[in-house]
Amino acid sequence: MKVKLSIKRPYGDIVLEGESFNEIIENLKSLPEWINTIDSLILKPETPQAKKDMLKGVIEYTSEGPVIIVPRERLSDKEAIGLILYANDPNPLQPKEIARLFALSGRLSAGFGARLSELKNEGLILKDAGAYRLTVTGKNWVENFLSRLTSLGVET
Repeated sequence: MKVKLSIKRPYGDIVLEGESFNEIIENLKSLPEWINTIDSLILKPETPQAKKDMLKGVIEYTSEGPVIIVPRERLSDKEAIGLILYANDPNPLQPKEIARLFALSGRLSAGFGARLSELKNEGLILKDAGAYRLTVTGKNWVENFLSRLTSLGVET
């Protein structure tokens, strides 16, 4: 009998397979060491100040939450959702919170739910317990278009 165990991580799933439960248990003993190694290689620590500096001129932190201050035509709806999730990271957001911050940013979109589904299917966001957050790939995607925006000179 094959046994399979899947462990969710921010960057994807780690899957252990074995011929028996005992084999899985043996493999689990060394797992914490492997997870620390994998996490340190994939997840890069980020200071809150570095993130705020990167978002300067793009996101304004208000008492209501992060609000996009870039003109609507400079960003797609998917990029705007990515920015809101990035600015709120590491805290995930419920769809209604994303929609609220989206609206506060002046971005009313009838296709908002479809954009969330597309981002999820593209592997850029994860849905965990009903809330969304960026994957490691999603963070890299946001950082890439942020650097493109700032290199072009963001006009607010």
